[in-house]
Order: sequence, then structure tokens, then C-alpha cells
Amino acid sequence: MSATGAAAVAGCSGSGGDGGGGGNGGSGGSGTGTQGDGTAGGQSGTIGEWSLDINSPESVGNRINGNDWTPPAYNEEEVASAFERMNLGSMKNDPATGWYADLFTEKTDIESTPVTVPSSDAVSKMRTLLSAGSSNPALMQISQEFFLNFVAGAWLEPVDELWNDEAYEPFPPYFKEQLTTDVDPSLDGEHVYSSVAISEGHTLNYNPALLEELGFPKDFYDEATWADIREVCEEASAHSEDYYGFVWWGKGNRYPIYPWLQQTWSRGGELVQDDGSVVVNSDAGVAALEWQQQMIEEGLVPDIMQYGEGGLADLFLGEGLAGYVGSIGMMSLAYDEWGEDTDQYMMGLPPKAEGGERVSYMNTDLLAINRAAPPAKKRAAMVYMDGARSAIASAQEYDQEGNYPANANAWETDLLADAHHKEKAQQIAGLAKVELWPNQIETYDALISQLQSAWLGQKSAQAALDDAQTKVENIADRQ
Repeated sequence: MSATGAAAVAGCSGSGGDGGGGGNGGSGGSGTGTQGDGTAGGQSGTIGEWSLDINSPESVGNRINGNDWTPPAYNEEEVASAFERMNLGSMKNDPATGWYADLFTEKTDIESTPVTVPSSDAVSKMRTLLSAGSSNPALMQISQEFFLNFVAGAWLEPVDELWNDEAYEPFPPYFKEQLTTDVDPSLDGEHVYSSVAISEGHTLNYNPALLEELGFPKDFYDEATWADIREVCEEASAHSEDYYGFVWWGKGNRYPIYPWLQQTWSRGGELVQDDGSVVVNSDAGVAALEWQQQMIEEGLVPDIMQYGEGGLADLFLGEGLAGYVGSIGMMSLAYDEWGEDTDQYMMGLPPKAEGGERVSYMNTDLLAINRAAPPAKKRAAMVYMDGARSAIASAQEYDQEGNYPANANAWETDLLADAHHKEKAQQIAGLAKVELWPNQIETYDALISQLQSAWLGQKSAQAALDDAQTKVENIADRQ
């Protein structure tokens, strides 16, 4: 993936980074830099050649898939015996991450120490550390929506040798298409910088028992259209003010974007154009926002402005909501609340427009290496990244935490042989759509305020998105 204005993006993000040689496995510099604290740091370009062989002791496909993970071959003398890794939130809330960290140490004798940071502070903390050239932690956890800015800062280590066509096979296409980029101003050509930490796949979480009470078949939301959603909302509104057929996030950071974005895509819209520009006021985008406006104006949805990231789950568990599009993690919450034999939870595919396509939003927290870390720690972190993308690590994420298994071969593991809603969940990866561009979060902030103005009835959908487009273009002009 290419993006324009890379050097300016780096300037907006912080340090432009040190210059360096070619990609990993190439002619990267062999010396080390000195960090601001006087300690020996990593290389100014890349790790350079080292002994990692992802196709040994067997092919990468065999190593990372199946019921176990086999580490790649490498010279242990080149790799640190311990390194630090950033973890968003407390490890108490990340049992699957803890499970994999234990497996990693068992297999490699390398200790990985978590540096926990609240999710709300993670981006500013990482930006501060990386722009200052701090050598710790060696491994970062970065949301895909911030990813290009961190790459454009020349802060992340290329990990090209972790990936080949066989390694990409079990992952959604965007892992290769969107996460291979040339926006690092210190390196020539396109490079890969990431592996997977956790993924979030969006589905239509719905309540079959409530649908039946409203007079619909229990599986009416299984493969619904937006017209079907409206029909249920109309019936729920007529039935009782305590029932709602659908809702979406209206407040908070990032989350209000996702419902509009997913519906825009389902109507055939694209935000990123062939020339790299971002267009939000397309016909599909306007139609999606008009649909939302009409639902609000006719009283067919609750006050969406009161619902942030966790609010929809609470409303759904209160048994008054027929369904909403959100993370498949709702499944675990529903079974905890109602038991695994409940008739109040089912997973459906995201709605589509008439004549449109069914599209699922997917967000992935990526693992990426701090370029300023010492080379031996960077190599240890790269081995960690290899196992983090394994089928068994992905299976544990789904089983223990309800996170979407980015590696599709997780479904073939013994652990997920009898997983709830396995067939539907497997389809989500095939429907996943992702668009990435520089300064994406700044664009989101500008767009959210305009979406909210339309939801509040202050502007028409066209006017709101035209104003958003002006803001988006101003952001691009500053790159």
C-alpha cells in the first residue's frame, strides 16, 4: 500500500527517524545508535541479515498452523534472553495473551515482560516513547488505525522476513494489501512491519427470542438487509417503547464511525480513492447517513448519543434490543449472562443494502517492533511475533476472550472443534473490509463531529458530509 505525503506525516507524528539501508535480510547498517539516555540502542535502519529461517525446521504454514506452534530456526546467540512488550490494559483481562506468553517462554526460553498501559493512554505513551528514541519496550501493540502514522515516523522495525505467500494464506487479504506500505521515509520501497495481537470482527448480534415476540421468525436477522432492520424497528416501536429493533454507537472515539462506515461499504462506497485521496461525501456515504437520520427522526431507535463503546452491550443484555452490529465478543457476555443454552443470543451476518454486498468491519491490534530497541531484543520480539500469529494463539483468543481469530486455521484446531457459532464466525473474515490512510484518527475525529450534527438534526446528511469532506481535505493538505 502506498500513501502520499509520507514525510509530512512523519513530521506531524513526531521524530522523522534515522536514515537507514534496505529492508530486513538486506544491507541494513551493522552499527548501533546511541539513544538520548546514553545507552546503546538499536540500528538506525534495520536489523540486517540474521539467521532467522521461517521455513525451518518445517515450512511456515506447518509451523504456525495446527494445534501447536513450532518456533522458527535461528541462532540463539543472536537473540536476547528477555525483552519487554507493551500490553494495552491489565494482564488480568488478557488471559489468552498470558497463555501465549507462557507458551512462548516454554518453547524458546525467552522471557517477555509485559509493560501494561491503559488503552486510553496507549497512543500518547507510545508516541512519546518512540519519538524520544526510547529503547524499551521492544515490542509495541498498535491499533491498525494508528499504524501508518507510526510507520511514517520511522519508529518501527521492518519484519519482511516473517512473511511470505504461505504465511499470509490463513489471514484476511487486507493483512497483505493494506499492511504492506512504503510510507517510512527512511527506507526505500514497501515493507511489512507487523504481526497480529488481537482482532475484533463485527457481526450482527441478535436476540431470537425477542424477534419471535415481535412476530418475526427467530432467524430473521440471520442474513438481514437494511430494509429488514427497519421493518423490525417499526414493529418494535409499535409494540412497546421498551423494545428497540436496532441501534448504533453515537458517542465516544472511533466507534461512532464504524456503523456508518460499514453501511457505506455495504452500499458499494469506498473512502480511499485510487490516487490515495479520501472521500467521505460519496453517494453511498450520504445514503448511509440519510438512512440513519430517518431512523432517528421517526423514533425507530433509542437516543444513540447516550451509547458509547460499552453501552450497546448493556442495552442488549437488558433484553430490550433485538440486535446491533458489533464485536463477536458479545457472544461471551451473553452466555455469561444467560447460560450457554439460551435462546436470547444468536450471531448473524452484517446487514446489506438491497443489491449491495455484505461487509464486516474488522479492527486488529498489531504487534510491531520498536526500531530503537537493541538488535538482540528486536530479534527476540520478532520470534514472539511469529508465534502470536499462530492458529493456536488465535484459537485461544476466541476461546478465552471472545476476540476474533485472525488466523483462519484457528477454526481447525481441536480447541475450536465445537466452538459456538463456528460457521457464522468463519464467514466474517471473508466479509472483512479495511481501508487505511495516514492521519486516519484525525480524519475520524473530524468526521464524527459531522455525523453527530446530522444525527442531532442540525444538518442534512449531504451538508454534514460536505463539511466533513472539507475538513478531511484540510488534514490532507497539512501532510
